[in-house]
Amino acid sequence: MGKSTPTPPEPPDPVKTAEAQGAINKETAIAQANLNRIDEYTPYGSSVWEQQPEAERTYTPKWESVPIYAEREWIEDGDDGGDWSEPEITGYKQVNTNVEPDELDPTERRWDRKTTLDPAQKEILDRQNQVTGELNRVAGEQVGRVGTALSDPFSYEGIAAGGSTDAARAAAQRASGIAGAGYNYAGQPAAPTSQGIRDSANIAASSVANPFSLGGTAPSTAGISGAANTAEAGMGQEFNYNGLPGAFNTQGAQSAVQTATDAYGNPLDYSGAPAAPTADAAARQQVIDSVYGQMSSRLDPRFASEQTAMETKLANSGIGRGTQAFSSSMDDFYRGKNDAYQGAQNAAIQAGGAEQSRLFGLGSAARQNAISEQNYLRALPGQEQGQLLGYQGQLAGLQTGARGRAAEERLTERGIPIAEAAQLQQLRGAEFEASSAARDRSVQEQLLQRGMPAQEQAQIQAMRGAAYDAQAQDRSRGIQEYAAQRAGSLGEQQQAYNMQQGLFGLDQSARQRAIEESAYLRNMPLNETSALLSGNQINNPQFGAAPQTGIANTDYSGLVASNYANQVSAANAQAAARSATTGAVIGGAATIGAAMF
Repeated sequence: MGKSTPTPPEPPDPVKTAEAQGAINKETAIAQANLNRIDEYTPYGSSVWEQQPEAERTYTPKWESVPIYAEREWIEDGDDGGDWSEPEITGYKQVNTNVEPDELDPTERRWDRKTTLDPAQKEILDRQNQVTGELNRVAGEQVGRVGTALSDPFSYEGIAAGGSTDAARAAAQRASGIAGAGYNYAGQPAAPTSQGIRDSANIAASSVANPFSLGGTAPSTAGISGAANTAEAGMGQEFNYNGLPGAFNTQGAQSAVQTATDAYGNPLDYSGAPAAPTADAAARQQVIDSVYGQMSSRLDPRFASEQTAMETKLANSGIGRGTQAFSSSMDDFYRGKNDAYQGAQNAAIQAGGAEQSRLFGLGSAARQNAISEQNYLRALPGQEQGQLLGYQGQLAGLQTGARGRAAEERLTERGIPIAEAAQLQQLRGAEFEASSAARDRSVQEQLLQRGMPAQEQAQIQAMRGAAYDAQAQDRSRGIQEYAAQRAGSLGEQQQAYNMQQGLFGLDQSARQRAIEESAYLRNMPLNETSALLSGNQINNPQFGAAPQTGIANTDYSGLVASNYANQVSAANAQAAARSATTGAVIGGAATIGAAMF
């Protein structure tokens, strides 16, 4: 019996595939949203994501009609005393009988992004809001003034008119007529001539044309040269220090320096000094444990007694174990107990640190004393050699002073001939200067005699020059007076023109100021209202763009379709193979049958 034909796979349910793909899409979106909800914090505030609480889930109401009963009355009934009347239905009302919230997927709870200002910025914002509210209130009150000001049309009535330029133009025309008139020097003094000045100059030139000659004999410098030669001969003798006290010998000083140098040549060695102290944690902890043990040994019995007393007191007050009052009282007691032990521990730590500091200071002082002693022993030879050098320096000073005094005496003896020659040179120089002065006086007298005519002519020339200047000044004054009269008229017209220009400018300025004042008064209510409505804003926190994280979505629908296609292909391949096998079997059977027949 052959195999049955393979059954082709059932196609996937599109509704279920869509629902599954939708669920995957929803999970991917929720995951992406959770990754991208990043809290941000700045100096001005923060931005935090918060999910809405469970209590905010929605409720689906279930309305039912409920009867409304009238108020029951008490009915008296003889011996039985009475009874309440039967309830009477007066109407119906709709009542929600569903008190259970709808089922809600926690992933579907909404998220809120909450931005919170820094406390300082929040305070500033509150104050600004308060000020802005007051300003808006005042601005609202000013709106009426603005409407009143804008309702009146702007006009130039009542404003002074601008000045006229007619008077200024008339003054300018009169000034132009004066300036256009011809200008001449008729009637003014004649211009002076320089003929007399030239004649005097010619006479003075002829008086100084004769050649000039010097009389007498010029003084000689032979005496001065002889005195200088005498001084030069005295200074030409060789100077030597023979017979003077000997110079100071520095052998002792050099020996002292060498001794100090040898002492300093040996390196310092602090190996024998106490070692530098270090922090000893074990010793410090020992002190801490000791101090804390002493303090806790006093605190343990104290707090044990206080705890027993506290529990007894609470029990006597009717406050039992397990109550809120008992727990609160014992919490206060344990808090005080913990504070006391913490204080003891802190004091122990401080005592350990103080003891460690004390031991470190003692070790440092011992080492420093040993180093100071070695330094003193090293410096002592240098100090002693320094004193020795001082003594030798005093001796050298005495010997140098004696040698210097002897050299000075020898120089004094050597300088006497030079001083005498200098005195002789001064006498000869005075004689030379006297002769020169006599020759100079003779020359000056000759020059005076030669220059007398020239001086006289110079005086005459000066007087004629003064007359020339006076005549020139007279003419200049006449011309200046004529020009002043002419300029006076022109200046008056210019002043009149300037005055008219000034009046015109004043009129124009007055009109402009009046216009500006009117416009200012008209715009003042509007400007005040605008100023009241403006204000500074708070610095809102600025958050940067949060990085967006993406998650690749799962293509469930594609996977289902691909799987179905693969199953269909497999079924088709299997069916084709089955068909081929069946055909082969049928063909073989036919061949066998033909052979049998």
